[in-house]
Amino acid sequence: MEEKDQFLGFIGDYRIHDSKIEGILWENTNLTVALRSYEGEVVVFKFYGVQTINSNRPIGMMLNSVSEMKKNEPFRKFLFANWDEDDNASFEIVAEQVEFIV
Repeated sequence: MEEKDQFLGFIGDYRIHDSKIEGILWENTNLTVALRSYEGEVVVFKFYGVQTINSNRPIGMMLNSVSEMKKNEPFRKFLFANWDEDDNASFEIVAEQVEFIV
C-alpha cells in the first residue's frame, strides 16, 4: 500500500529559484538534470535508482523550487515546481538518491 506523499524539504540552493531546465540525460537507472541559473551558472541534479519520471514539456521550464517528498522506502519523489502557475509544464522524478552539483 502506497503511503501519502509527505513534504520533506527543498533541495539545492538559492540558484534553483528562477533557474530553467536546460537538459535531461537518461542513462540506465540514472538521470541527470542540468539547470541554468538566473545568473547564468549551470547547476546539476543527478538522480540514482530512478523508478519513474512524469513530465510535460520540462525543457525550458522556469523553476520556483525543487521539493523532496517521502515515498515508500527506499524511494523519494522530487518535484520541480513551475514558476508560472498558468503553464502546464511539469517534471517529477521518483528515485532512490539525489546529488546536487554546482
